[in-house]
Amino acid sequence: MDASNPDAYALDSLDQLIGCSSAVSYLRAFAADINKGVARRPLILHGPPGTGKTAAAHKLAEENGWNVVEMSAADYRDRESIERRIVSASTTRSLFGARNLILLDEIDELAPRFDKGASAAISRLLSESKNPVIFIANNMWDQSIVFLRGKADGVEFRKLTPLQVSNVLNALAKRLGIGARGETMDLISGRCAGDVRSAINDFIAMHDAPEEAFESVGLRDRKNDIFVVLDKIFSANTMAASMRAAATTESDLSNDMLINWIEENLPKRYKDSRDLYNALTALSDGSAYLTRANRSQYYTYWRYMKVLVSAGVTLSKSRYPEITERYTFPRIISQLSKSKEERNKGSAIAEKLQRQVHTNSKNVVRSEMRLISQIAKKALEGEKDKEMVYGFFMRKYSMSDDEVDWIAAMN
Repeated sequence: MDASNPDAYALDSLDQLIGCSSAVSYLRAFAADINKGVARRPLILHGPPGTGKTAAAHKLAEENGWNVVEMSAADYRDRESIERRIVSASTTRSLFGARNLILLDEIDELAPRFDKGASAAISRLLSESKNPVIFIANNMWDQSIVFLRGKADGVEFRKLTPLQVSNVLNALAKRLGIGARGETMDLISGRCAGDVRSAINDFIAMHDAPEEAFESVGLRDRKNDIFVVLDKIFSANTMAASMRAAATTESDLSNDMLINWIEENLPKRYKDSRDLYNALTALSDGSAYLTRANRSQYYTYWRYMKVLVSAGVTLSKSRYPEITERYTFPRIISQLSKSKEERNKGSAIAEKLQRQVHTNSKNVVRSEMRLISQIAKKALEGEKDKEMVYGFFMRKYSMSDDEVDWIAAMN
């Protein structure tokens, strides 16, 4: 089986959803009632990212011969766009009589896009639909979808344990005929935080990578307030406490953004000029190691970077910091507005990758794009016939030559 084909990773059956037996049973009972003409309320499949919610909905439709009419957060703009695409499909069938499954993904990510007309359109969908409706959310209790409460039944998808994730990866490796190292499985399973989709994406990209590249596999969905992380780094008295604060288990920022946050806010806590000088020197050295790691793809340098940006900053102070000013966002964020054209190109690439890895755009930019960047960079450097590399990225991700060059040049 071709591992470059995204269909190779698709479920053959709902039974392949490990750890979701109760959810699968509920979905099949729901479908059985719908096929018998029994009225059923819409479902909300909810749970952490990467637990199989969207895959389960698509496989349920396939098993029952339903068409899928889908919208995601990127498509929710106003009442007109929802009604044009969804409401009409909810009351009709296909030319051959098949039902339409109305699938509204990322329903809890609508707050910035939502207006009263959009919520009214979805409420109309609930009251008029003659076809099955399924919503997908990470958090079904989010305030942005409060209007759905009491109108849809929840089906929970839970995080998988590292052992369950490892079983998924082993089964996938067997199907694809990939002989992966056991330590690769253990590393990815332990670091994915129960996000199976991320684990699969990492496994496909890293199964035959050199050991030093393993550190590019990031911890997923371990969010912590950056202000808390900064407090710990600036106020800690030991290396261990500071390094734990900067570790990826406590921050969902990329390493370069963490450095930017620390740099921006150091003067707000370290008031002694010598302390500030020593801390900025440690931060600068850490940034140099990060750049060296990214350019050389020798990720062992990350170890030195992490020590310098955490413990190096912590041990630079001669006295406990004074809290006199609020933390502020790094100035680099405002500078991004000056590179709009470049960011638009990055957004276009992220959208293409999103169709393949099926995650929200934030995760694509934060994780998958950086991983694909390293793959593209290494491929272009090591392949004499670069047209083969460009052809691969065109077939797999629909990326133009310019886009391949752009993503390969990412820092």
